[in-house]
Amino acid sequence: MSQITQFFSNLKADFDRLSQSIDNLVKTYNAIVDFLELVSSIFPLDLVLVLLFSIPLLVVFNSLSPSSPRINYTIAVLAVSGIRSFLQHSISESWDLFATVKTAVILLLPAYGFLLSRFLVGIGRRVRLRKRALAPRNLEESFTFVQASFRSLAADLYQELESAGDSSFVDGEKLLPALQNLEESLKGLRRTLEGNSST
Repeated sequence: MSQITQFFSNLKADFDRLSQSIDNLVKTYNAIVDFLELVSSIFPLDLVLVLLFSIPLLVVFNSLSPSSPRINYTIAVLAVSGIRSFLQHSISESWDLFATVKTAVILLLPAYGFLLSRFLVGIGRRVRLRKRALAPRNLEESFTFVQASFRSLAADLYQELESAGDSSFVDGEKLLPALQNLEESLKGLRRTLEGNSST
């Protein structure tokens, strides 16, 4: 009789452990579902799917060409976005290009955001320096701009001569921006000198 009691107590303990395991599995499932609902409320589902499907493609592209990860990421995102758009057209018989482009731009913005901001800051700096070179505050600042422009032109010229090697041909097109900066600095110096002579 004690063996039967032992058997049923073991069976009850096994059922309790199984019940506890099922409860833990249900809690884990509910936590995963809650997390996915939170993610889908923050990020659109198509954005997450395009990102998830572009990662394996990115791994393949990076193994083929590891020197250009930004271009590989761009190609992967655009390829998956194109496939997504094509599949959506196959299912719903309508092209939703705005959503596809929006998703691709949102995914590519972090990759190109820093590059774009650096480019815009560089343009702003050049415009500001050009304005200051054309209208310097005093003679010393004007002379400083002329000197910096001349040094830049000389450095570019020496670099071109070094890259040309034995040939006497130098590409003048590469020197034009530095030459224009020097001309603008000289115009600013002339304006400063004319302003000083008139006062």
